[in-house]
Amino acid sequence: MKKILLTATILLGFGIAHSQNINDNKITFKYIQLPLIKIDDQFTNYQILVEHDYNQANEDSLALFQARKDLAVVEFQRKIVLYQTSRDSLDKIHLRKLSTWQKNVNSGLTKPDGSVLDKPFPPNYPAQPAYPNIKAPHLHKAYTNQNVKQRVALAGFEDGLGGIQITFKLLPIQNISIVKSKKGTGSSTKYSYSARYTLPIVVTVASPTQGTLLETTMFTSAKSYKMSDQKSEYDHQIYMLERKDEFYDKLELYARNAAFSDVNNVLNNKFGFVNKSRRTEVYSVKSFKNYDYTDVTQSYTLAVQALQTVSADRDRDGAMDKLDEAIDAIKLILEESSLSDKKTRINAKVTAMLQCNLAELLAWQGEYDKADATVNIAKNSGEGKAKRHCKSVTSFYADQRKRWDAHY
Repeated sequence: MKKILLTATILLGFGIAHSQNINDNKITFKYIQLPLIKIDDQFTNYQILVEHDYNQANEDSLALFQARKDLAVVEFQRKIVLYQTSRDSLDKIHLRKLSTWQKNVNSGLTKPDGSVLDKPFPPNYPAQPAYPNIKAPHLHKAYTNQNVKQRVALAGFEDGLGGIQITFKLLPIQNISIVKSKKGTGSSTKYSYSARYTLPIVVTVASPTQGTLLETTMFTSAKSYKMSDQKSEYDHQIYMLERKDEFYDKLELYARNAAFSDVNNVLNNKFGFVNKSRRTEVYSVKSFKNYDYTDVTQSYTLAVQALQTVSADRDRDGAMDKLDEAIDAIKLILEESSLSDKKTRINAKVTAMLQCNLAELLAWQGEYDKADATVNIAKNSGEGKAKRHCKSVTSFYADQRKRWDAHY
């Protein structure tokens, strides 16, 4: 058994000694992310329009409040009439009793013990109806057009007339409910509260030449707003008694600000030319025995230089020559590739590494068919590093391909 382990160790050490080591070079470069939906090139402006539909909800709430108040007043007036009629009836009965009592006293009648007759007690009146106290509704706070414009900006376009129109229909906040949870024990017990709510916004994007490009209702699912922790449930009740209106105002403002932050991301993902950064790996080879990897190092340098130029323009035209140069350098090295000979200079490991680099460059040229084919070659090379790399870039390339195909 020891001999087998020793032999395996020697063979493993021999394999490591005769395999090239790959440099994993993390690089970061900027690029312009193309939108998923193409807007006619003649339009460079966007105009934001806001429809404040929550105002109608306010009007409805006020109308309902007034109707309830009017109905309550009518009911109060009916009850007060009944109350007054009952009181008048009791007063009349009491006055008759008083009249009889006074006449008897005046005529000299007394109680058997000779004392004066007792004066009748006043009647027990029914409780007087209270004037109705109908609490006014909490109205939705105004969220101005300027509030919206401060949070929405379409990258690559200017705010102005004569371009696409982005319309937001602001609906009222809905379905508010407070959720409680208990944490800890003893003196460290805390009661955590959060408010669940929905705040839908109807978003429409339209082009003068293309018509409606997007029409959707966003945020129909429930969201959550963290409230202050309390040391007892009753502290929370006190808070709601004292600051209920303030709480609802804060909740609504938070919800709208958060919603428009998300709206901005969605719109820019679909229509904007967003400046982004990509962090990925571009590989090179460490010096190894008597092999000279100057050309591989040079191809790595050319690849990095080329990738640093892709942010210059949307169609990457200014980067094409650099990308071609880096691609040609890799292809020239790959002519020497020998997948079956582990000891050769450009063996399977180095080949897979170069294929990963090549796929990245091809993707930024918009050659996604070639990039995908190259990824598949690297993925099927049997090299674990290449497989992991390909897995990490596949979804990114697929997303970039959708964007590129929408424009070019």
